[in-house]
Amino acid sequence: MTIRAIILVFVFTVFSSLAYAQKSKELRSEHFIINYAPEAKEYVYKIKDDAEYFYRKITQEFGLIREKLWSWDDRTKIFIAKDKQEYLKDFSCPSWSSACVDYRNRIIYTYPLQKDFASILMHELTHIIFREYIGYNRMPLWLDEGMATYAEYKDTLQCQMFVSLTKKLIEENKYIKFKDINNMYSIAAGSDTSLFYAQAFSMVYFLKERFGRNNFSEFLSSLRSGSNLDEALRKAFRVIENTESFESNWKRFYSM
Repeated sequence: MTIRAIILVFVFTVFSSLAYAQKSKELRSEHFIINYAPEAKEYVYKIKDDAEYFYRKITQEFGLIREKLWSWDDRTKIFIAKDKQEYLKDFSCPSWSSACVDYRNRIIYTYPLQKDFASILMHELTHIIFREYIGYNRMPLWLDEGMATYAEYKDTLQCQMFVSLTKKLIEENKYIKFKDINNMYSIAAGSDTSLFYAQAFSMVYFLKERFGRNNFSEFLSSLRSGSNLDEALRKAFRVIENTESFESNWKRFYSM
């Protein structure tokens, strides 16, 4: 099973974007400013169309109503190098990565002709939009990664693979207990990342499919307003009173 999220590096360092912008071409859309090497000209229009489509889809999917939209010079930026060699040299991204992201400054760095870039773009835009909406306060990793993985895989065959895996994990009692996953803010070295991402997806999938978009939107809105996780779950989903009832309702949903 391929977990697209784990091939990316999550970086918060500000790269030399200004220098690259000065030597590259620029394409602007409603919500994005794309700086690209001339050699990436054919690729850039598909990126623009995908980015705009995903921006609207993510916002609507999770009901992320925001006062401040991405417009004018506040648009999110995408930098496209001509190839991987230039990508590594100009953006200082890890050699094993296919894209890297500066979440706080809303910048995505990549290079052309990657087979699954649309999937990568959807995942990373979800992270950016979610964090901009919810803020950068401490949040369990399962919610951040679960939303991004849900957005990425919801309409694919991978979705049913995650569901089937979740049922098996519950049957064999091999899932991560909720009291533990709610206290995970990073993935420790040597951890089973496939298990973590599958369960994170399954938790968001459960909340969205069992209670609906409006309740999930209320859940995120409560977190944004300062409620802790248990309070936000209780306000939005009513039957989920705490971590224990969240876990029992989740298990019941996948046992049906």
